[in-house]
Amino acid sequence: MLKRKRRQLGVTLATALVLLPLMAPAAHAKTTDTQTAIAPHPGEYGFYVDQYKHNVKENQTTSTNPGLGLLSNFYQLWSPTKGKLNPAILDQSMAIVAKATQTRTQAEVERSFFTDQRTLQYGMLSGLGPYENAFKENGNTETWYPKMPDKPIPGDTPWSTARWADPNSKLGPMVKLVNQARQSPYCDTGVVKQIFKYVRPYRQSPETVKQNLYLVNVMATAPANDYDFPSGHGTAAFEVGETMAYAFPERFQQLLTRSSEMGYDRLLAGRHTPLAVMGSRMIGTAVAASVLNDPANAALKKQAYQNAHSDALQKSPLVDRHDEFGNYAQNRKDFRYRMTYGLPQIGDTTRAMRVPKGAEVLLETRLPYLSAAQRRAVLATTGLPSGYPVLDDAEGWGRLDLFSAANGFGKFLDTTKVTMNAAKGSFSARDTWRNDIAGRGGLIKQGTGTLTLAGHNTFTGGVQVNGGRVILTTRDAAGRGPLKVQRGTLTAKAPLTIQKGYQQAKRGTLALTVTKATALKIRGKAQLAGTLKLTTKHLKNHQKIVVFGQHRGKFSRVQGLPKGWHVVYHAHHLEAVRG
Repeated sequence: MLKRKRRQLGVTLATALVLLPLMAPAAHAKTTDTQTAIAPHPGEYGFYVDQYKHNVKENQTTSTNPGLGLLSNFYQLWSPTKGKLNPAILDQSMAIVAKATQTRTQAEVERSFFTDQRTLQYGMLSGLGPYENAFKENGNTETWYPKMPDKPIPGDTPWSTARWADPNSKLGPMVKLVNQARQSPYCDTGVVKQIFKYVRPYRQSPETVKQNLYLVNVMATAPANDYDFPSGHGTAAFEVGETMAYAFPERFQQLLTRSSEMGYDRLLAGRHTPLAVMGSRMIGTAVAASVLNDPANAALKKQAYQNAHSDALQKSPLVDRHDEFGNYAQNRKDFRYRMTYGLPQIGDTTRAMRVPKGAEVLLETRLPYLSAAQRRAVLATTGLPSGYPVLDDAEGWGRLDLFSAANGFGKFLDTTKVTMNAAKGSFSARDTWRNDIAGRGGLIKQGTGTLTLAGHNTFTGGVQVNGGRVILTTRDAAGRGPLKVQRGTLTAKAPLTIQKGYQQAKRGTLALTVTKATALKIRGKAQLAGTLKLTTKHLKNHQKIVVFGQHRGKFSRVQGLPKGWHVVYHAHHLEAVRG
């Protein structure tokens, strides 16, 4: 009883600590929508980030082993003693891996071989794109397989033990941080595999699952207890990719895509099922967050970030233009597919999103201008829908969509204040939110940095610019509320519609690109002051620049018109006139 009370007290304190930044000082503060959405929920084992070192063979139950507890929904599909409990989903998962092996290209054969045999940290380096060769040179990297073998490797070939990179190299802090996520005994999935005992796909159906020809001897001689769920390689891919992305957030989505690709490579080789790879994303992400949250690694993760932005990587002459992950749209498509592999929702599809305790650390360098609570709100509003097999764990690790989270909020639950400091560089100086943002809240942009809203937004709380620059790239980027420019600059790079009025103070600047269409349509009142800055293309005499219901005041300065042009105010519009 005393042990249970202590656990409950720990949960209460952990919840309070997470929510503290949002709490009002009043004794009876009102709970906000954001507080409700980001409140952590413990698993049967507690919180993974607190208990991750308990993933050891001595712990064999869902309440004592966080790895097993996290993935316990697999018991709904499979029993080590009774076999298939949901044959339809297990068979569908098998059909997906069979099709992948039957339709793979030669390039995929080679890539899946390298993923299988190279040290996993080394395999992640392609996610660095233009910086890959610079890292290999200044990190003193090694691999057993610089190129493909000309025939199947022997069955007794040991797995690569090459030192993937040198912790004493110019990129040593990055190497050490990644190693922290891989070399501790708590990162292994072997304990969980031995409990679930789910047979690998190439052994379940050797007729339909076509093995990688270069690995047939290795796969044939693997021990009988070399099981499928979860994928060890897939787990390592997310452990490595997410810690590397922490140090080098400018490659955040590309590294995540490579992590998911390494998981998909396990299907292509016939080694793992989609369910095993989905489970590996969950536990790999939980481990990465645990390592990054561990106070013992606080100094190291800071050093790794600084190291990734040092001349050894950023200004190396080996930096080039090659980038296997240079196509954003393809990356997003691939990552999203690999979250579920097209498997159907079989559970409750109405469950609210949950954000695991400590998961916000994964966005700490990618969204450095947000508070921890705001990063949790981003995770809460960009997560995967509920109901997919395996993914609905108690804490919420399975539904985290870090690729989408890197694109900012999916919804404004309350008024969201963002302060960006351009002097800090990187994303604090300039960032783009690509998501379609919904919600009843709004945005207040402060500080000197530049924030671009690039989605088709429906939030109703409005936008207020109090400093720096806000760039709007779609007609509805400002959402469905009012827009105010107190100070700083609002830039519309596409014809813009403001739904509920516009206000601009004397220290504000409105920057519009004038093409053949009206640059700005204001539904409601327009209160004008400050500067209007125009970039003109295809300007015609008497062209309407701004349309409004009615207006008060005028812009004190108009910049950018060709010589001899000026603006004329009418009751419901502002036009450019020549002469």
